[in-house]
Amino acid sequence: MSVSKRFLAILVAATAILLYLVHSHETILASRPQFPAKSADSPPYTAAIVYLVSVMPGPRSPERLLQSIPLMEKNIPWRYQWPIILLHAGAYSVLESQEDFLDQLQESASNHGLEPEQIQSLMSRIQFVATYHELPEGIPMDGVADGPIWGGEWPAYHHMCAFFSYKIFNHPSIRDLTYFFRLDDDSYVREPACFDPFEYMHINNKSYAFRDDPPDMGWVTEGMWPFVSNYAERHPFVESMLEHNGLQWPPNRKWRLRFGQGVNFPSYETNFDLVKVERFRTPEMTEFLYELASVPKRFYWYRWGDAPVRFAQVNMFLNVEKEVHRMCEIPYAHKDRPFDDCECVPLLA
Repeated sequence: MSVSKRFLAILVAATAILLYLVHSHETILASRPQFPAKSADSPPYTAAIVYLVSVMPGPRSPERLLQSIPLMEKNIPWRYQWPIILLHAGAYSVLESQEDFLDQLQESASNHGLEPEQIQSLMSRIQFVATYHELPEGIPMDGVADGPIWGGEWPAYHHMCAFFSYKIFNHPSIRDLTYFFRLDDDSYVREPACFDPFEYMHINNKSYAFRDDPPDMGWVTEGMWPFVSNYAERHPFVESMLEHNGLQWPPNRKWRLRFGQGVNFPSYETNFDLVKVERFRTPEMTEFLYELASVPKRFYWYRWGDAPVRFAQVNMFLNVEKEVHRMCEIPYAHKDRPFDDCECVPLLA
């Protein structure tokens, strides 16, 4: 029996659709973190090391990142080989730019003394993930001309603060992880550590780890004290948790007028940011982050940073004594500033 032209047309169309769906599925899978294959030693959690390489289009010097990644790989005794996600705003969208970076990374890893098998593993785990940042409605591109409190690195720095304060928890490459470990491109693990930070979090049932906690200046956290105070008053659980965690309020909290104005806000430096994702995706935390994001001027006018916001999140919703750890055991430096270290005790097998 001859095959009709109509049947052939339907068959060709169906084949084209099927090929498109297969290609789309492969593209989606390629953008997700690739985890170790299941085995007898399969990890009981998922994780990734995350760098935000750029938030604005255009080239960015990789010089510091090419030092940070090999030092992180060399000096932390990873039990499992996790993805290293490089979030970028188009800097590595072209295959040629990815290959060039990987060539430089391989050379840098060799110069830092990594063994050939370490280098091979490192190279296989690098993932380039494009992520885009747009100014919120009501924030003009030339907003710096309006005289925001801090117009430096406009609007790149403000994008970064908003991203790490709340957007990262819904990012497709992050939201389904158990843990992420965020480092800046100028974060350096100076010397060998004695444990895997993800293993530490898992074994000790921790939800958040940081490295240092200097306050953020009052002139770049304007309105943050009243915001947190008002939110706590409307949510008794938050008020109770802040009291339990020992938050020290500025004077005259009940008076309202000028409350907290010019007063520094405590923070966790987020250039070393180790997070148990599910604890930052609870309905209570999500409600808070939604309200935080509802006024974009908090980031784009008043320059609220992700460091004081992270302190607020943690102290409002986590039990600091039980869930939070200052991970001073890992020898660490940010830019040219070495942090104070403490004795590193190996984890029990």
